[in-house]
Amino acid sequence: MYVATTPFYPTVAFVVFAISRQLKAFHKTIDFTHIDDNYETSSHPPGARQWNTQQQQQTPPKDNLRGGDSSNNNKATDDIESLNTLNIKQRSQTSSTRRSPRIIVFGYSYTKDVDSSTKLYPNDYWLAMRMATDVYTNTKVMPLNQKKLLYSKDFEYNSMPSEQPQITQDWYSLNAEEFIDGYSSNCEPMYDWQLKSYPACNNVHELDLMKMKVINTGGSRIAFEMKQQLDNIETKFVYKTTKYHRGITTKAVEEQRRDSLVLGKTSSSQFIPDIHGYCSLGVMMDYMPAGNMHDYIKGVRLAGGSTLPPVDRLRLSIHIATSVADLHTIDNTSKPSLFHNDLCCHQYLFQNGVFKLNDFNYARPIYQDKETKDQCTRSGFGMAMWKARSLEEHQIHLDKSQFTPPYPDKVDVWMMGNLMYYTLTDLYTFEEPENLSWKDSGRELIAGRRSPYPEHIENSKDPSHIAVKKALDMTWTQDWKKRPTARSVSDFLLAQLKEITGEEKPDLRVVLPERDPNQRSTESDYDEHND
Repeated sequence: MYVATTPFYPTVAFVVFAISRQLKAFHKTIDFTHIDDNYETSSHPPGARQWNTQQQQQTPPKDNLRGGDSSNNNKATDDIESLNTLNIKQRSQTSSTRRSPRIIVFGYSYTKDVDSSTKLYPNDYWLAMRMATDVYTNTKVMPLNQKKLLYSKDFEYNSMPSEQPQITQDWYSLNAEEFIDGYSSNCEPMYDWQLKSYPACNNVHELDLMKMKVINTGGSRIAFEMKQQLDNIETKFVYKTTKYHRGITTKAVEEQRRDSLVLGKTSSSQFIPDIHGYCSLGVMMDYMPAGNMHDYIKGVRLAGGSTLPPVDRLRLSIHIATSVADLHTIDNTSKPSLFHNDLCCHQYLFQNGVFKLNDFNYARPIYQDKETKDQCTRSGFGMAMWKARSLEEHQIHLDKSQFTPPYPDKVDVWMMGNLMYYTLTDLYTFEEPENLSWKDSGRELIAGRRSPYPEHIENSKDPSHIAVKKALDMTWTQDWKKRPTARSVSDFLLAQLKEITGEEKPDLRVVLPERDPNQRSTESDYDEHND
């Protein structure tokens, strides 16, 4: 029997059609062809281009989304009306509202409106869902939260100039200063660059992980040897980053910022390694297979003493003093602007006849008084206490009545004296005639006594021995106010070498004695004499 029914097929068809159109739009919006790059806040974002199909009917290649990958010279527009081209989202949605995160993520994707013109939309899931309902109406898409949009500008083909930074101070808040402790509220940074960073993330992103192998680990970081082809020549570098089991924290990012900042700012120094790339927690630097100063000291101790002549021990002292001086006076400033804060024999790597200072994770900028512009003193240094720390830190722990807050660089000057003593004597401080603990050696220092020299050095008439001992008297001056700068010590030692060699520009390189190839990389000898 025929039963009349209400016709509903057109309605169902319309609903299905509408849903399919929305799903298609949503798919196009969130099915990203994108590149995510991490950039420090001082970097330039990659080029983002809005394509018009009247000029270009096909989807642009991926490389056109990366700044520097296209050969086109970008030009900026001042049109800031549209909000649907580029969105910058902060990596951590749960980070404190008191400071902005240091890492910014750039995401790009393609979608098409009814006019078939290709546009760029942010790589943001929730915002993409919102866009899916608005994409065919050409409605401006606002962020879901009520925060001020960090950046909003239409980008057209060839729209970004290489000479004009796209990230400005309006985008973010500097937070490096929040990690600098030890100064009073009357102090401020000497220079703007002390709180900045200069990343080169592309160099890090291009690493071939298949050509990297672990070569060493430290307390918090791990080092890889890597091989890269440069001008058809295989070249080795070292890539250092945080250990995998350690969490990624703002503190770790800040420590790496300081390390890379120093390496970059001291590129003119022959006593500090070169840096080849830096991004977030990773840094690329020179490959130095000859080991560090501790490896040398341990080797000569196992061999019964170093065969280096006195003049080469003088050269080693120049390596130590000049590296610290180059760190303190970055850009040839008259006042020290940074200090290392962790000088020991493990921080010096040997390359091409020279020991070079590295590992600046615990370095600190030196602040100045807001009114007088004089260098600020510090009441603490935030480091674990052990035998080779400075006199002032021993005073803090053992007899605070003797302590007055010093200029930070004077702490480095004291500790570089310890290293000069090691390389002069093949001994650690207060090892002979009796191996003292850090507390006992600290009491000796506070009382004005110093680690004794072996008899053959104490009574030596060799001008190189005499020069290094004089430099040690300078670095171990009891009153930090009278303690000379690292540059003064370096200049003194270099003048002595010129006088001894009779050369205006003497060779500063040394040839270290060969070590036992079976020498194990352990700390047993060092730990025994440096509690």
